[in-house]
Amino acid sequence: MQSNKHHLLFIVLLFVGILSATAQEDGIVPLPIKAEKDTIIAPLFPDPVQKDSVLADSLRTDSISRKPGLLMDNIKYKAKDYVKLSQKDQKIYLYNEAEIYYEDTELKAGIIILDYVKNEVYAGRLRDSLGNYTQLPFFKQGDNEVRPDSIRFNFDTEKALIWNSRTEQQAGLGQLGSDAMKVYAEITKKENDSVYFLSEGKITTSKDTVNPDYYIRVRKAKFVPKKKVIAGFSNLYIADVPTPVALPFAYFPLTVGRTAGLMMPTFGNDPNRGYFLQNGGYYLPFSDYADLTLTGDFYTNGSYGFRTQSIYSKRYRYRGNVNFRYENLVTSQRGFDDYSNSKVWNIQISHSQDTKASPNSRFSASVNLGSSSYYQNSLNQVNLPLTQNNNLSSSISYSKTFPNYPAVNMSLTATHSQNTSPTARANPENDNIQMTLPTFQASLERIFPFAKREGIKKG
Repeated sequence: MQSNKHHLLFIVLLFVGILSATAQEDGIVPLPIKAEKDTIIAPLFPDPVQKDSVLADSLRTDSISRKPGLLMDNIKYKAKDYVKLSQKDQKIYLYNEAEIYYEDTELKAGIIILDYVKNEVYAGRLRDSLGNYTQLPFFKQGDNEVRPDSIRFNFDTEKALIWNSRTEQQAGLGQLGSDAMKVYAEITKKENDSVYFLSEGKITTSKDTVNPDYYIRVRKAKFVPKKKVIAGFSNLYIADVPTPVALPFAYFPLTVGRTAGLMMPTFGNDPNRGYFLQNGGYYLPFSDYADLTLTGDFYTNGSYGFRTQSIYSKRYRYRGNVNFRYENLVTSQRGFDDYSNSKVWNIQISHSQDTKASPNSRFSASVNLGSSSYYQNSLNQVNLPLTQNNNLSSSISYSKTFPNYPAVNMSLTATHSQNTSPTARANPENDNIQMTLPTFQASLERIFPFAKREGIKKG
């Protein structure tokens, strides 16, 4: 009976729950709410924030003007074999006697590759059937010329990377040619028109730039064309053999014109006196009117020589030079029968006066005196053309004119003559040297003491 009550109560509760779930709830009507403006004021905020407005961007569009790209219409190029345009690689290939001209830049080589997207150009050499390289690149920009094995150049930045570059620079008063300073570097980086950085360079005056007989090796250097070379540790090489002559840093002036600096020597070999260095020294300009050159020679057997030369000149006044040369000559080795030691010297003076300097007076000098065997025994190559000179002569003269009537002319002259022929050198006691002491001469204009100045002179 109790269990039936429990079942009956459960059924009633279940039926009431179902009715409550299925009953329809009355609809809810929302009350209208009138929107009002917010009256809260924030005095600490600026007006734009209170108005909830976004400020306009004050940054303008980048106005930096871009450098115009390389225009293909401004480039002139040609080649002997072919000119190939590759749209895929966006490059132009020029083969055999290729040439490119753009503004002040000129490039010639065996092969040239032009990248007209990067505005870069690469130039290299060609190899012939014998395996020799030909048509080495020639690069010229303005007055600067370089002859490398290969070069990579950017037209926009004007920077370049150069391999095995060769260039020739006028050193001091030297002329382009045999006495010019030549600069070689395995790798050269061009920063701009006036600055180059060198790696493993050679500085020489030898004709062969790549394999010179002598050179100064520089590990790293800064090269300013026609001005200077500033290098780190440098030392002298002879026949690719390093010598003890070294400097922790070096400065080589390349300024065109009158500037003080070292003069590079020339290297050679003499069968009787061994290896030598000639004409090395220092040049010193005193002013715009005078300078001084000090040079010397050195031989491995002990011979040596030195020379001093001074040149002076003043426009419309005078000009001249003074030279002194001395050489200590050693033959063979001490202790041998053919050993000998002799000394020779020579003095040369030249002076001339411009006629505009003083029309009534004039001084001139031409002096050449010294050892009779100087030119024949001198070891310096600059004296070779004078080995057949058999006479040394000198003359010094001064003249003065007094133009007032009666005009008087006076002159003072001294002369010297020396026979340097082989016969005279073989017999020193018969050596013919003639000298005249200063000779004075004077002349007076013809006068007529009894004639009137303004009258007619007779007789």
